[in-house]
Amino acid sequence: MIFIYIIFSAVLLYYALKYGIRNGFAELEANKEDLISYQKSLNLFEEIGNIYYSISASQSEQVDEAKAIYNSSFDILFSRKKGKYIFEKLTEKKEQISKLSTKK
Repeated sequence: MIFIYIIFSAVLLYYALKYGIRNGFAELEANKEDLISYQKSLNLFEEIGNIYYSISASQSEQVDEAKAIYNSSFDILFSRKKGKYIFEKLTEKKEQISKLSTKK
């Protein structure tokens, strides 16, 4: 009798894993574009942070403006908007902070 329970449990586990993994892959494919946009946005935010660090290390007059741009970029990144919107806004912020770094 125990043997039947073990086999029944194994069959149930097999189907649970099979359909769980399949649904996981289907969801991944559905959100692939958003995930790519979020990854690009994270890379942009890292570049903005590097530019902000170089501006703040140089003790220039634009530190306050750069900090405001960096903080607003952080808020945009963690907003609950779609990935494409975040990527577009962070691209604008990167252009703004890049202009500040070239004004030195």
